[in-house]
Amino acid sequence: MTHPVRQFFACVANADIDGALIQVHDKAVFEAQGPQTVPIYGVFHGPSGVRTFLGTLGELFETEAFEFYHWAENDNIVFAHGRMRHRVRRSERVFECEWALVCEIADGRITRYKMFEDTAALPAAYHDD
Repeated sequence: MTHPVRQFFACVANADIDGALIQVHDKAVFEAQGPQTVPIYGVFHGPSGVRTFLGTLGELFETEAFEFYHWAENDNIVFAHGRMRHRVRRSERVFECEWALVCEIADGRITRYKMFEDTAALPAAYHDD
C-alpha cells in the first residue's frame, strides 16, 4: 500500500484533488508559515481547508518542478526534504527553493502537514514591486 503522504503528492502532481483529499484526515491541520501578504501562507483545517489550500496553489503557481531528495519515517511521523520551482502566475517570476516537510499520520491519513520553505524568496517573486 502506498504511504498517504506519497499518495497525496502523486495525486496533486496529477491534478487529482479529490484523490489527494482522500489521504487527508477529517481533523487534519495543514500549515504553511510565511507572511500574510502571500495567500498560500496560513493554517488550513480538514479536507475543505486543504481543498482551499490546493486551489490557492493552483491559482498562484505553475509548478515546474517538485522533487523529493530525502524521506524518513518513524512510527506515525514523516520527514521529507526536496526542491521546488514554481512560476508565479501574477508576476511571471520564478520561486525556487529547498523545502522541508513534517507530517503526522493517524488512521492511514494525514493529520498534520507543516511545510518549511524560503519565506523571503516567495514574497519577492510574488509581489510586483
